[in-house]
Amino acid sequence: MPTPIAATSNLAFDERPRGAGNTGATEQIARTLRDSGIDAPTGLFDEALALAQDGHLSPAAERLRMLLCLDPADAEASLLLGKILSQRGQFQEALANLDAAVTHGAVLPPGLREDVESGLKRKIREAEEHRARVAARERGEVQTLRQEAKKLRSENAALELEVDELQRRVRTWTSATAVVAGGAAALLLGFALFGGDSAPSAGDAAADEALAAEVLTPTPVNVVDQAAPAAAAPVAAAPAAAAPAAAVEKVDLAKPAAPAAGAAKTHTVGKGDTLGKIANQYYGKSSDWPLIQKANRDQLGDGVDLKLGMKLKIPAKP
Repeated sequence: MPTPIAATSNLAFDERPRGAGNTGATEQIARTLRDSGIDAPTGLFDEALALAQDGHLSPAAERLRMLLCLDPADAEASLLLGKILSQRGQFQEALANLDAAVTHGAVLPPGLREDVESGLKRKIREAEEHRARVAARERGEVQTLRQEAKKLRSENAALELEVDELQRRVRTWTSATAVVAGGAAALLLGFALFGGDSAPSAGDAAADEALAAEVLTPTPVNVVDQAAPAAAAPVAAAPAAAAPAAAVEKVDLAKPAAPAAGAAKTHTVGKGDTLGKIANQYYGKSSDWPLIQKANRDQLGDGVDLKLGMKLKIPAKP
């Protein structure tokens, strides 16, 4: 039994009757037609049969439904309607009309019911196959979407790693830039405080550039190889012409004398010292700083990085 519809539902049958509410209108119509000499069931049956034979199945079915409304016990109409509905693929309703025809005394043609049942089974099977194909297609689409989502997640993770690496590099270069800027500021301050009376020499500039390159470059750099073109080996001075014995040698007080041949000194690194500045102090030429760097490889290696208090050997100039 179907569940009764609630009175408050929109589907409740709450319309007002048009008349006194009497029933049996179909029987009254049939009786009126018979009293008027109109054989409506016969006319509807013949018209439906002609339409069905011409291939107009839908209007033929409508005529037969009208006939069955006037005479529900018409077995021939139920049988013909069952055939028409079977032709239209409405096998479930066709079986119901065939059962009604048998109930009212009709004899079904041999194999008719089996054909309708076979068509119903075929239709059910086709519907199931269609549902299976749709389900398989949906599963394939879901699988494809999952693979795409997985691929997108992998790409997103790779992009996040790349962003992190770029941010790390930015932080590294920012720190390196800050260190170089601080070192440059310290050098300028040192020159202003201790060496402001004379401009930086070419050797000092070369040493400072080598130091900056070593700070900025993550991997070790052979500063001596880079500076070698700038700091060429000292060129032996041409022997001066012999002066008269009575001549007095003129001494430049602003330029310190070079150490005597074979003598070696020790220099303690102070604030603001560079190899070029020390070479200028002891040799009179900043470009002779490679001599000091070479003599102190045990402390400097291939670099030019000086530390306060470091004891440097000052070799005699060849």
